[in-house]
Amino acid sequence: MKITLLFLLAFNLTIAQETIGLVYNDVEKAKSEGYTLFKPSVDNRVFLINNCGETVNQWDFSGDNSINAYFLENGNLLQSSGTYAEIRDWNNNIIWSISYSTLGFSIHHDIAPLPNGNFLVFVKDVYSKDEMLAQGLDPSFSDDTLDLEKILEIEPIGIDSANIVWEWKIFDHLVQEYDSSKLNYGVVANNSQLLDFNYGDISNLMHANAINYNEDLDQILFSARNLNEVYIIDHSTTTEEAATHSGGVYGKGGDILWRWGNPEVYDNGTITDRKLSGQHDVKWITDGPHQGKISVFNNVGYGNDFTASSVHIIDQNVTNGLYTLNSGRFLPESYFWSWDGLIMDTVMQGGKKCGVQIMSNGNALINESTKGRITEVDNLGNVIWVYIIPVSDGTNFNQFSQPIFNESFRAHRYPEDYNGFDNVVYNNTGIIEDVNSISQECISLLSIDDSYYTSLNVYPNPTKDVLNFDVHVDFIEVYDLSGKKDT
Repeated sequence: MKITLLFLLAFNLTIAQETIGLVYNDVEKAKSEGYTLFKPSVDNRVFLINNCGETVNQWDFSGDNSINAYFLENGNLLQSSGTYAEIRDWNNNIIWSISYSTLGFSIHHDIAPLPNGNFLVFVKDVYSKDEMLAQGLDPSFSDDTLDLEKILEIEPIGIDSANIVWEWKIFDHLVQEYDSSKLNYGVVANNSQLLDFNYGDISNLMHANAINYNEDLDQILFSARNLNEVYIIDHSTTTEEAATHSGGVYGKGGDILWRWGNPEVYDNGTITDRKLSGQHDVKWITDGPHQGKISVFNNVGYGNDFTASSVHIIDQNVTNGLYTLNSGRFLPESYFWSWDGLIMDTVMQGGKKCGVQIMSNGNALINESTKGRITEVDNLGNVIWVYIIPVSDGTNFNQFSQPIFNESFRAHRYPEDYNGFDNVVYNNTGIIEDVNSISQECISLLSIDDSYYTSLNVYPNPTKDVLNFDVHVDFIEVYDLSGKKDT
């Protein structure tokens, strides 16, 4: 392996006026090492960049612009639009694809890869008003249909086929207290495991927009934007059990195991108790000091501030996959950690989409979709890294231009030791934009071109395993040519 040596002695804070690519890089504060994946929503390219803003790999997509892109532990990339999905290997070769129409549906919003190679999707589950009146719908409901949600697990088969191996529908877990003659009649406040479909008056009742899976618990976490709530359900059930109120590891079938954000929906609070509003990208934190907790991007501030957004960590008080109620309301009472500060003198705000990832060092990677801006914030709330996506619809913007339509539904940073990077050859093609002085300074830290080091002697030369220096250095870090630190 070819390597370069990085000698880190002292740094100065880097500030410049770049408008795209790496626009802020606080080199005096430790960043989360790894590679950031983003998929511009109106561009058929997917980019994996290092912390200097250099592309280390790139993929394409065959269908209409995909929304989702997930880098898998086997080194492949899973992508999906509403009508088509495909898996590509590291070298951009298609190894599996499917048109959802062959399965009889289209999907919407997020998907969730599973460790077994399958993935979860959202599908709208639409019922007529007459069908829902038979379930106890309040007849004052104004629309002709009610859109509910179902979750399907898709198993890729061969190179262009798939099976549906699991299904869950919220329709099977409804409660109403309008019509006592119906089977699903009950007191809403006493049935937090069920959804009151008479809450509100909107045809798209839930508008699910994010889904995530926890292998250790075999549970699914998802977000319902229009209800300002997030939910956990049991995935260990069979499809048949998922349609009932019993079965599975937790004995509750497909009922809601935990819900949070808006207790008013199940008559255990008022609007003043709302903690989430229009939220996106809810997911479990997979490692680090907050492992097992949940992160979420709250589009509408702290539940009612429409001028700003906020990011949160939630400690859901889970014990062996079971969750606690306090006076009919699921814990916790409030957020574990929150942030809603300024990013380069502008308010963090996203009216739609957006997301957050809490990384192994406790830092937050924030994706403001509509701004095309990806930001790293440390656990003290300091902004330490900002990247503005410099592409849209096949176009690479030039530096100092103002990009448009450069949003990304998700952004995710994968650590250097992520299994997907095993045995790959990084395809470093440099920065995406034409010039970037901040990137250039960052890249220069990975070289020894500075004349200060021309007199540095290393012996024996060539050498293996042992290096001896005749000058004092504070510490040494070894990187390969892609910028990946050798551990």
